[in-house]
Amino acid sequence: MDASTLKPSPLTTSFVASTTPPCTSEVDSQFLKTAAQELNNPITTIKTALTLLNSSSLRPKQRERYLHMIGQACDRQSHLINSVFRLLELQLTPQSMVLDNVQLWDLVPGVVSTYQPLATEYNISLAYTVSSHLPSVLAIESHLKQVLVSLLSNSIRFTDTGGRIWVTAQQRQDGKIALVVQDSGCGIPPSMLSQVFDSFYRNTSEGSGLGLTLVQQLLTHCGASISVSSTPGKGTAFTILLAVAPD
Repeated sequence: MDASTLKPSPLTTSFVASTTPPCTSEVDSQFLKTAAQELNNPITTIKTALTLLNSSSLRPKQRERYLHMIGQACDRQSHLINSVFRLLELQLTPQSMVLDNVQLWDLVPGVVSTYQPLATEYNISLAYTVSSHLPSVLAIESHLKQVLVSLLSNSIRFTDTGGRIWVTAQQRQDGKIALVVQDSGCGIPPSMLSQVFDSFYRNTSEGSGLGLTLVQQLLTHCGASISVSSTPGKGTAFTILLAVAPD
C-alpha cells in the first residue's frame, strides 16, 4: 500500500490523545458516577424485557426478540464490568514496567488473521503491510496486542459492507514507528473527535464506551501515544507512535 494513502485529506480533522492519565479525585468521582449510570442501563433493559415476556398474548417472534434483547444487555453488562476492572487495574499498575522488544511484523499478522473470518462475513477487505525489515519497537507486547484487537474491532463495527480496513507500520523520519489502523467507515464528526478517548464516549448506542479509553491507558503504559484523524463519510485512521527498541 502506498504511504500517500495514509495522509489525511484537507477535510480531515485530527486529534492527539493526551499521554498524561487523569488522576484527580474529581475525575475519579465523575468516572464512578458515570460508571454507575452505565451499569444500570443494561439492568433496566433486562427488567423491561422480562416484564414484556410475562405477557400471555406474546407471539413467538416477539418472545425471540425480547430474549435477544436480554442476551445483548447481559453481554454489554459483562463487557462493561470487565472494562471497568481493567481500567482500575491499569490505574494501580506502576508505569515503570519493563518494556519488551516487540516485532510488529510478527504481532500484526497474528491479530489480523483472527479478524479475517469476521471481516469476510461482512464482505470487508482486511489487509496489512508490515515489512520484515522494520526494527523492533519498545512496548508491552500483551498491551499492544490488546490495543490492535480493540482498534480492529471498532473498525469492523463502523465499516459498511464492501468497505476496507488496513493496518500499516512504517518508520518515520524522526525514527519512531507509526502503526496505523485505517478504515473506510462512517467517520467521526469533527465536534466529537476530541472526546473519543473519554470514558464512556460512544458514537452509537453499541459498546461500553470504554474501548478507546482502555486503548489510551494501555499505550500510556507502553510509553506510546495515539492520535486519530477522520473524515465523516470517508473513514478514520488511528496512528500509534512507538519508540524503536535499542540494538
